[in-house]
Amino acid sequence: MDKKNITFNLRYAEINVSKYSQFDLEKKFNKDEKPLIEFQSNFQFRVEKEEDKLVCIVNVKLIVLETKEHFAELKVENSFNIKPFEEVVKIEDDDTYDIPDPVLHNIVSLSISTVRGILSEKLKGTIAQNEVYPLINAASLFQDKK
Repeated sequence: MDKKNITFNLRYAEINVSKYSQFDLEKKFNKDEKPLIEFQSNFQFRVEKEEDKLVCIVNVKLIVLETKEHFAELKVENSFNIKPFEEVVKIEDDDTYDIPDPVLHNIVSLSISTVRGILSEKLKGTIAQNEVYPLINAASLFQDKK
């Protein structure tokens, strides 16, 4: 995309928790061990051009480090309206879009913060209630995609 300044509005359109599951753990383990949980994250994007939306889908699996057991899984779809959509999201062909990195970084950063809050609430009263979804550098997610 040509380097030019684009002024646009970005706002949340919807936050949808499309999946949450939590598993019973059979083995007892050391709850004082830190960190207790490994967070495995996956990020996907969807363009909904008819609605002027970009969607960032964040899927997080929580694994107990000591036992390697799955503890929980969360999938959140964060939908954002962008105006003017056509100036920001350029259609290259039927299913390929050119979206400026700063826009993607903003959307990922907002989505990560949202997932952190949802996880904090969902994990209350569990063995993982004191575990915090880690800080993630959104720019690092796109380095290998260049």
